[in-house]
Order: sequence, then structure tokens, then C-alpha cells
Amino acid sequence: MTGLRWPVRLLLVAAALIGVLALGARGVLAAPDLVVLVVVGVALSAGSGPGALAGLAGGWLLDLAPPVASPLGLSALGYAAAGWMAGAARRRSGHPWWWSLPFVALAVLVTRAVPVLLDLASARPVAWGALAWQVLATATLGLVVVALVERIEAGLVRRRWA
Repeated sequence: MTGLRWPVRLLLVAAALIGVLALGARGVLAAPDLVVLVVVGVALSAGSGPGALAGLAGGWLLDLAPPVASPLGLSALGYAAAGWMAGAARRRSGHPWWWSLPFVALAVLVTRAVPVLLDLASARPVAWGALAWQVLATATLGLVVVALVERIEAGLVRRRWA
């Protein structure tokens, strides 16, 4: 039986991407990174490999979404690294409600490291306040969204659709 786990994961990543694009179109400068929340949720429930693959898919979708400002694949590598690192924190027997908070913050910092380094190398100003706000907003929203993604993953496994 073929599983529905990867199609559901890709739909969650696509929905998060649409949310990010909608917030950007509304003029929100430092919107929470919804894609990294889905990647961390997949990584915490399934492990490093699936987390890295979900990050790679989410990063590629972000690279292809307008406005395209960075080289193709740069975001994909950052999101894959964030998914792999968050997957290393996977616990098989469950975790407390706050467990995802530090891993979401770390994942946002990992995904933003290369763009910040590129800005610093090209003498462009870095919006440190906006970056701090984005980390805080994403980590706070991650308390709900990551738990929701983990419950969806567990529901697929429990119903044997995975």
C-alpha cells in the first residue's frame, strides 16, 4: 500500500509557502517563516532524513517563488540543514509542549545564516531587528504549528495511511 505521508507533507509545505507569500504581499516585513515550522514538525516526528528532504522541497519552492532574489538552491540547502538538525532532536516517546521552541529558533537562524553572510560580504545593511523579530515570531507560532504537524503525522501512522 502506498503511503500518504509524503503527499501530505508536500501539501503542508505548499500551504505554508502560500501563507508566507500572502504575508509578503500584504507588506509584512518580517513575517514568521511558516515553511520552517512544517520542516521542523516533520523532522521532530520522523527524523533527520525526512526532515532534510522536507526542508529541501520547501527550500526549492521558496527559491522558485517570486520574488527570486537569491541563487537557486541556496534556500534549499539552508532548509535541508535545518530539517536535518531538528531531526536529530527527535524523541520516540513524546516530548513536553515547549520542546520545539529552541529547535524552531535554531532552524530559523540556520536558514537565515547564508543570506546574512551574503549581505555582510556585499556591504549591504542587515536588518538585525527584523531578524530578531522573525526568530521570536516564528518560534512562538511554532509552539502551535509544529505540534499540529506532529499530530497529523501521528494520525497518518495510526490510521496506517503512512
